[in-house]
Amino acid sequence: MPKDEFDLNDPMELVGVEVPSEEDTLDEMARCFVDEFVRLGYPDEVILHLFKSPFFAGSHLIYRRKGEGYVLALMEEIRAKWSGVRFPPCEGGD
Repeated sequence: MPKDEFDLNDPMELVGVEVPSEEDTLDEMARCFVDEFVRLGYPDEVILHLFKSPFFAGSHLIYRRKGEGYVLALMEEIRAKWSGVRFPPCEGGD
């Protein structure tokens, strides 16, 4: 049932917070994004779109700051890391 007021004591209340990003945290953040998408079975084209699209703020920040070449190299590195593991293709990634 929807409610109108925010309850500070509700542990299930969805709370969004902004986390400041520094240049030295972008590499680890990018690695986590790519690793997750690769393990979910996303093809490279879809992963690159997630970085290019401004609707995905975290990955797009990395794309703007580091560039497409950085993202492509990271995808290649992560795919090589998981090359011996088979992941099912992601459905609906079009």
